[in-house]
This record gives sequence, structure tokens and C-alpha cells, in this order.
Amino acid sequence: MLPLRDHPQFNFFGHSGWPPVWAHTRSKLYKRLTGEVGVFTGTKLYEHAPTRLFVKMEFAQEPYLGCVLTHDAIFARQLHNFLQNYIGLSIKEVGDLDLSHTL
Repeated sequence: MLPLRDHPQFNFFGHSGWPPVWAHTRSKLYKRLTGEVGVFTGTKLYEHAPTRLFVKMEFAQEPYLGCVLTHDAIFARQLHNFLQNYIGLSIKEVGDLDLSHTL
């Protein structure tokens, strides 16, 4: 089993990119969170940043966005499609998801 949080696609210079730093999306004041907190609400891909996957979550009924860097655009798209089946899980549960099929 290879949990999402340990996948080599998120490893840069020996540091994992999961979980991302979470930035509040609707506040004029800069609010951020760290860690596997909140509930997963979806992902976004952007053509101009194909190796980045933007992960959405909600914490204390407030929306947050995090950015996960990957080594290649194909994996980012595969992960985006895979995660659509897990909306509503906690971010910790998302980190626990088995991604061994992507190796």
C-alpha cells in the first residue's frame, strides 16, 4: 500500500508536498492552516500550471485552497480524476488513500 501522502510524485528534495498549506479563499485577511485538517471538497486543474493540483477543503464551515506540486502533468490529471470519487472524506482520509496503482 502506498498512501497518497507518501507518493513519490509529491516528494521534492526529500520533503513531501502533502498536505498543502491551506489558504482561506473568501477572507480579506490572510488566513492559513497547516496539516491534514478539514473535509475534502474537490480539486481544480489549470492548463497554465499542469503540474499543480489545487485541492479544496472546508474547515469550520470556511473554504480553503491548497496547491500540491507534482512531477508531471499526467499524474496531476490522474489524481484529479481519482479524487473526484472521494469528496466528503476528511483530508486525513484522503492522505490515507492507496495510490500504489499509479506507480
